[in-house]
Amino acid sequence: MEFDPNHLRDPYKTVDDNVEPPDLECAICFCQFNNVFNTPKVLQCKHTFCLECLARMNVTSSQPDTIQCPLCRAYTPLPNLGLPKLANDSTVLSYLPAAMQHVYSIRFNRDKGKLQVKRVPSSAPAPTQAISQTLDVGNPAGSEGHQGRDGGRERSLLITVLKTPLCKAFIMSLVAIMTVVLTITIIIISNKK
Repeated sequence: MEFDPNHLRDPYKTVDDNVEPPDLECAICFCQFNNVFNTPKVLQCKHTFCLECLARMNVTSSQPDTIQCPLCRAYTPLPNLGLPKLANDSTVLSYLPAAMQHVYSIRFNRDKGKLQVKRVPSSAPAPTQAISQTLDVGNPAGSEGHQGRDGGRERSLLITVLKTPLCKAFIMSLVAIMTVVLTITIIIISNKK
């Protein structure tokens, strides 16, 4: 079944058959855009992604003041007030239902890896569903334990690899083999005396 972007359209707007509607879902997570954590944010390269995915990218980036587009690799500097202040894609927003065209004010705390609803716009109608007030987007780069900036990514990769079941089995087998070899060596040395 193919996604029909017109089912989300405001029924009172006219449809121009010559203009192709924009994608109404994020190219990273494939979630439909909305007016909260999946707000469509447009980068300088004109590619659009949801705020949540951009926050997840930023929190793991070694360059917290910029976002690198996952499609074209162009860099977009972040506004002074942070990631949520990137421009909204007004074209995408115009295709959302009228109640979703009022964007919520969101804060991004990179140090804690959290997106948080700051306040509901006064012009927005009351939401039909409860809105989660915070969203965890992950740990910032280099925040594993008390690591410094250099070596943090390598250590976290090593920790991740060491936690995989196959690697654990290999390490345990290696320890068992080394124990047997060491025991045999000690027995041979003690018998020669």
